[in-house]
Amino acid sequence: MNAGPRLLRHRLSCAGVSSVTALLLCLLTTAATAQCPLTQESTFAHAEIGPVKVFRDTPSNAIAFASQMQVNTDGAPDSYHPDDIGITHICNGVSVGPACTWKAQCLPEFRQARAEGFRGPQKICFFAMATDAAGVPIIQGATDPRPGYFVSTTALKQPGQNPRTPQAQLDSNTVPFAVIPGTWQSSGRPGPRLGDFGVAWRRSNGKLATFVVGDTGPRSKLGEGSVALHQALGNDPFMDRFGVRRARKGIGGRDVVYLLFPGSARAGESIDAAAIERAAAPLLEGFGGVERLKSCSAVLGN
Repeated sequence: MNAGPRLLRHRLSCAGVSSVTALLLCLLTTAATAQCPLTQESTFAHAEIGPVKVFRDTPSNAIAFASQMQVNTDGAPDSYHPDDIGITHICNGVSVGPACTWKAQCLPEFRQARAEGFRGPQKICFFAMATDAAGVPIIQGATDPRPGYFVSTTALKQPGQNPRTPQAQLDSNTVPFAVIPGTWQSSGRPGPRLGDFGVAWRRSNGKLATFVVGDTGPRSKLGEGSVALHQALGNDPFMDRFGVRRARKGIGGRDVVYLLFPGSARAGESIDAAAIERAAAPLLEGFGGVERLKSCSAVLGN
């Protein structure tokens, strides 16, 4: 079909739009839809930014959506420290009480439990740190990357390593990884799971980065990445917080377009930035390359 009939069809579909700005946006979005035929499969109820539309590209089976990107430091050797001087606040990795309830202000309970050697009546549940058989958090030793810090964990492990060691985790500082809701991993829907590869494109600066799905997170949030992934997209997440260097500054709005490839995981291979690039780059090309990804951006919403 030549450009004339296609443009006429776009104009007809936007005929009821009154303002010039809204009309231009409608025309651009309609044109992008024609160039990037994605199918909306579901809507994710995001707790912070509202509904996020999740699309599928039938030829490549890729999943696409646009969301924010919060910071996930899990797996970094300097993530959590008993004195709360890690790059993440200790309360981000624990919950408290018999029911393991997460609290943003958990320090009183954490300090009490620490004074009891984590074996007393004050219950602390560690969901982002390795523990021994008794549930006591493991402290890195002299030969580990950051002696004195807890062993921060990721759901995806490096092959052939003791899962309770720093060496088994994906280091957030060096490995570009994204996080999916735990319900996606457990249900297998809409498809992406741990170990699968993907690409992130940041709308505001045009930066592109490849990633692996390396961790799982809350069921009500979609859009989270490692320190390395943030930096690859041009965001420095570090800031001073009451005298402590923390990785807190995320990418807001729906500035990041995520493209994930279900079933692309490679079992038994060590995971680093170079390996991720080698695996994800051909998948992006199979999708249609970065230009097609950009053209799909308008379809995914703002």
